[in-house]
Amino acid sequence: MPHLKMLYVLADGAHARLVERSHETGDFVTFAEIDGSGRLKGLRRELKGNSGFASQQSGTNQRHDVHGADYERQAKETFVHEVADRAAEIAKADGYQGVVVAAPARLLEPLRTRLAQHKANVAGALDKDLTKAADATLSKWLDHVLPA
Repeated sequence: MPHLKMLYVLADGAHARLVERSHETGDFVTFAEIDGSGRLKGLRRELKGNSGFASQQSGTNQRHDVHGADYERQAKETFVHEVADRAAEIAKADGYQGVVVAAPARLLEPLRTRLAQHKANVAGALDKDLTKAADATLSKWLDHVLPA
């Protein structure tokens, strides 16, 4: 049975790799990398200077602290949305039958949701940060995401 042409998206909050299987060897090969670490570092520097501030809820006199972690989490989700947008474009343009995502648990749902908004077929997901794993080691994890 021939293998489906799959796009593998390996992401964390600041880095992403787009990977496919080589037609010749069947090995995993990274063909694009996306680096959002510069923006995240800038945000961290900015937040370090601010100790947080309080906001007032409209309609009441309750005040809530707004912490840097909330902004950092949002920045990471924004990054994975950009990754999903690019992956969906590539999947459509290059005729991939599906997209497999591998990311930390907190980022899997934002990735899946954004890909689904683009009508990309999310064929599998893995709760693991593989952004730093060498291409040669990817089959250890990714071969088990989809049935052979």
